[in-house]
Amino acid sequence: MVKKKIIVFTSGTWDLFHSGHLNVLKKSKAMGDILIVGVSTNKLIKTYKGTNSVLNYNQRVAIIKELRCVDKVVKQTDIFDIEQFQKLKANIYVIGDDWKGKENSVSGLKWLKENGYLRYVPYTKGLSSSLIKEKIIRHAVEIIKSQVKR
Repeated sequence: MVKKKIIVFTSGTWDLFHSGHLNVLKKSKAMGDILIVGVSTNKLIKTYKGTNSVLNYNQRVAIIKELRCVDKVVKQTDIFDIEQFQKLKANIYVIGDDWKGKENSVSGLKWLKENGYLRYVPYTKGLSSSLIKEKIIRHAVEIIKSQVKR
């Protein structure tokens, strides 16, 4: 008897790629046989973050495609897109545990939880693209001075 492969799906912005992103992807892959990763379009990011990503869509896709733990990359045009999840025949939808308690705020997320597809991975404490951006802003003068010296 052939064992059915477990398909895991996760998605995100993946901007300013860092080890926290890698942790999510490696832990997601460990939950199944095939890892499909959705990369948010620039337009989607603008709608839910209110700002643009630093890296554009194609740059972010190029990074994700090169990772050993990733089997397939797909375009994400809607956050927690149930139709896409079902078309991919995924068995598990993985998100960071920073989403815990927010499941009722987004319809797709609520559906995933209610139907038993949702799994959480620990959010990497003290590391996020937002924190990296804040650090760059705090050190902007130093960064500018070092660039001028080059």
